[in-house]
Amino acid sequence: MKKRCAGLAVVVLSLVAFGVSNAQVALYGVIDPNTHNVAVNAAYVFVSPNVDTIPTPGWGGSSIDTFPLSSYPHWVDSVKLAGTIDGLQNTSWFISPVADTWYYFAYGGVIAPKAMFYNGSTNVEEPKSAIARLQRLSVSPSVVTGQMTVRLQPVENGRPVVEIYDATGKMIRSLNCTAGANGVATTTWSREDEYGRLVPEGLYFCRYAASGVVAVRKVLVTH
Repeated sequence: MKKRCAGLAVVVLSLVAFGVSNAQVALYGVIDPNTHNVAVNAAYVFVSPNVDTIPTPGWGGSSIDTFPLSSYPHWVDSVKLAGTIDGLQNTSWFISPVADTWYYFAYGGVIAPKAMFYNGSTNVEEPKSAIARLQRLSVSPSVVTGQMTVRLQPVENGRPVVEIYDATGKMIRSLNCTAGANGVATTTWSREDEYGRLVPEGLYFCRYAASGVVAVRKVLVTH
């Protein structure tokens, strides 16, 4: 599911338990339009010896956009994105892309739009249901370039705690929430670990657990 928040569009997957994921590479793409308007109509993912053609209507725009592509047995050999940039037809190849690395589209030189690909598979299992996440926990934005705001509906009295985990399932920060109106508690995270150091770019998980209720939101941190 694709959700736009604070000018960003991002696919956010929720989790309710930590465990070992499968060996598949869950490929995601991120577009930074870089002052342009980008529309990707189709992605062609090359994973030897096959080519996977994926229609991607609605992917793009004038703000950062993240989109799930598919899952593969190993990292991709190359990706071709076909669509338009500022209304002009464009096809750009990304040969042997390195995960979490920006690459320019074949358009506009150093101010060209950029694309990045990353593996969404982690050591955290995906949930069978998203009900707890939708009711209890929300984050904004989901692509974190500065400060992230967390909103929570606690299930217990007292000061609730939200934990931040990295993609390996290691807790890197514990955040106390402040109670507010309508039973909603809030806190913020500025991409720092318990020692005040900026965390590396990548996937992180915001987790709340109390009285048997577990809600987790996945976020992408960039600098």
